[in-house]
Amino acid sequence: MKCMRIPLCIVFGIAILGVIFGSFADFQLSTAIASKTNMVGIALSAIGPTIGFCGLALVGGGFFALGLRKEEYRKSVRITFFGLAALIYAVSVFFAGQEYFSVNGFNKPELKWLGYLIAAVPLGGAEFLGYRLFKDTTRARPWAILGIITVICFIALVPLVTVLKEIFHRPRFRAICDYEDIVFHPWYQRCANYQDLMAQYQIKSEEFKSFPSGHATEISILFPVIVFMPLLNDKLARVQSRCFAAAGMLTILVAFARILAGAHFLSDVSMAVALMLATTIAGNEIVLRVKFFKIRIDPIKE
Repeated sequence: MKCMRIPLCIVFGIAILGVIFGSFADFQLSTAIASKTNMVGIALSAIGPTIGFCGLALVGGGFFALGLRKEEYRKSVRITFFGLAALIYAVSVFFAGQEYFSVNGFNKPELKWLGYLIAAVPLGGAEFLGYRLFKDTTRARPWAILGIITVICFIALVPLVTVLKEIFHRPRFRAICDYEDIVFHPWYQRCANYQDLMAQYQIKSEEFKSFPSGHATEISILFPVIVFMPLLNDKLARVQSRCFAAAGMLTILVAFARILAGAHFLSDVSMAVALMLATTIAGNEIVLRVKFFKIRIDPIKE
């Protein structure tokens, strides 16, 4: 939507400033405030992914609603919609649930199963809410809007963030504090000897996945969902600005928590948000410019 161009660019600009500032002050900032035992940072780190994936679960609920439309779609298409709804829910529960008791959460691997149960409840509620919000949509090709949100999230989380983690292998601040030979690397400098350090200290590759932040990317899922949701339900345009502001505050909170917990540097979380915003901006321009989506723009909002 055209009305979201400026808010998206503002948040993207703030994220880029965070990357720039972090390039000079990452280590000093983390040294001043970070601790791997900071319970506020740990608790918010555990909860944050569930909040972010609730946004994606709303999309899953939308696909479920489309699957119930017997008069509009043939059986094979409806089965596909149901499959997408189930897949989105399962993926959301898996990735959000594993964070509660992992090394990035409360670090109790024996309770990993409980994390999935905890995440399953709010994510199930989000899918149901998505069904209620989008079941009566009159938009042409509503599946295309749900699809582009899904693609935006996938691109940011997998080809961008996950691949960059595997390229740079940046050591986390907590690892730098715990092991003498693990030294600070700026975000743009690859840690080439990470495998030797893993073998030397018998630690997992998780300690070399600081850049960019997966948690910050996951909480940023809220942005594309909020940008596109009024296209499927006109009433949601009334709360879009407030929801966008709330998403911004939640993103800042979770990003700050990751720094507090010693899991990431400022540039890590800032780059993660910038990547999600960049894909969202690109998706927004595609929806606005490509006739296939047949989007009706409210002139008041423009």
